[in-house]
Amino acid sequence: MRPAYAKGELAALGLKLSKKFESAYVVDIDGLDKNKPQLDVVQELCDEIPTLYEGGVRFGSNVIDLLVTGAEKAVIGTATLTSLAELRGAFKLSDNIIFKVDFRDGIVSFDPHIAGRDLLALARDVREIGVDNMIVPADLASSAVESKKELRFTLGVFAPASERSRYESLGVDYIVSEDFGRLDGDE
Repeated sequence: MRPAYAKGELAALGLKLSKKFESAYVVDIDGLDKNKPQLDVVQELCDEIPTLYEGGVRFGSNVIDLLVTGAEKAVIGTATLTSLAELRGAFKLSDNIIFKVDFRDGIVSFDPHIAGRDLLALARDVREIGVDNMIVPADLASSAVESKKELRFTLGVFAPASERSRYESLGVDYIVSEDFGRLDGDE
C-alpha cells in the first residue's frame, strides 16, 4: 500500500527528497483512478523538488493542470490517454511532456490505435508529434533502447535503483525507482 499525504505534509517530504534525489516521480492515484488529481497537494512537493507528475491525463488540455502545480514535466500514460490526437493537443500546449507506456501483456490503452501496438511503431507516432521523452517498464527496456537509437529520444525505465548501471550501459538515460530507502527517522 502506498502512503497517502494530506495537504501540508508533502512540503516536508519534498525537502527530505531534495536532499537525496534530483527529482521526484509522483503518481496521483486519484487522478489516475477518478480523474480528480490532487493538484494542491502535489504543488507543495513541486515547490521543494523538481517533479515528474503523472496525474491521469486523458485529454490534451489536462496537461496544463499538472504543469500549473509547478511540475517540471507532465507524464501522460497510455492507460489513461484517450487518443494520440489528445497527445498532439497536449504537446501544442506544452513540450514539458513525458510519454509513459503502460504495459500488461501488451501496451495498455483505451485507444485501439495505441493498445497492443509494437513499441517502435508507437514511438514513431509519439516522436512525430514532437514528444522527445519516453518512459517504459523494465519489460520493454531492450526494445525501447532499439527504438531510441532510430528515433533519438530521451528514455527512462522503471527499474530498481540497484540496476541503474546496467540500464545505463544499455543506453537508458534515467531510471525511475520506488526503492529509495527510508525517509523517516534518522538518516
